[in-house]
Amino acid sequence: MTASPTLPTRFGSVAPEFLEALGRADEWRACELALGLLDDGVPAADVLVGLVGPAARRIGALWESGDWSVAQEHAATCVNERVVAAIGARIPAGGARGSIVVGCLDGEWHALPARIVAEVLRAKGWAVTFLGASVPAEHLASYLHQFGPDVVALSCALPIHLPAAHRTIVAAQRTGTPVLAGGPGFGADGRWARSLGVDAWAPGPVEAAALLEQEPWRGAAPPASTITGASAEYVGLQERRGALVAAVVDALEGLSPFAGAPGNPLATDPVQDAEQVVDFLAAATYLSDDELFADYLRWLASALSSRGISTAALHTVLGELAAGLHDFPFALGCLRQGREQLRRGHTNGGDER
Repeated sequence: MTASPTLPTRFGSVAPEFLEALGRADEWRACELALGLLDDGVPAADVLVGLVGPAARRIGALWESGDWSVAQEHAATCVNERVVAAIGARIPAGGARGSIVVGCLDGEWHALPARIVAEVLRAKGWAVTFLGASVPAEHLASYLHQFGPDVVALSCALPIHLPAAHRTIVAAQRTGTPVLAGGPGFGADGRWARSLGVDAWAPGPVEAAALLEQEPWRGAAPPASTITGASAEYVGLQERRGALVAAVVDALEGLSPFAGAPGNPLATDPVQDAEQVVDFLAAATYLSDDELFADYLRWLASALSSRGISTAALHTVLGELAAGLHDFPFALGCLRQGREQLRRGHTNGGDER
């Protein structure tokens, strides 16, 4: 949920050509360009951070603006993952600095950023085990007990996974393993990571590597979480989740709140889209942070506007949720703030057409 990024000019003509190869799903050419940089003496970590990572963000921006379809975004991301694997095959085995386990939170399927972090840390001399996407908290804890790494690094792309993040952080720290958090799901400044009691937060792989060199990772007690996560509102909202989603879908007569008129080529599953709104509201309630939901609505309205889709359906969604949560004061406040935000057009391009 950030402004559309641009690819860096450090690599000259390679970055635009690399993005074009990803857009064509041309795995051979994309790998050739990235590995050619390694052959020219560019460190693997620099290629990952300066070429592959920005390309991944650009792919997301092209999807967000509607310039690329979901299928094209998926194909480009898969090729980018293959490029990371090809670069990783050129990185010597590490281990001199210590051992790290890297993985994604339960329910988090955006694994590429975590994979880039894993390979950058390996290039910096760490022994890294990459667990991939969506690792359940209890299975992660069992793995940490069994193998005893120095640090576990957890990635979160979307704030809807923060309740799961809290469970995972607690489970990891109970094994005596410090937790390093990263990814935009923890907030642009890591504010939600700190609320959940992580040992440290880093905005990217370079910063993560620097932190790991500086921090006394063993022996210090982890910061106390300021979140209980057991509020009556959050529990009640989760209990009503199915009914809330059904009410939204019925009110929109089976149309997705994100798709516009029937037949829109960007149409998606109405149930999944309604669930997304409810889950962002639940995450805001879990953290007692109304700005989390407000930020989401700003991003969503901007994305819809860039596709030429009215935000009118969002008013219907928020109204239905307010009716179903009339006795939930915090959630109701988030919804009231969101409806006012949409009315005033404070949505970075949202409208009410």
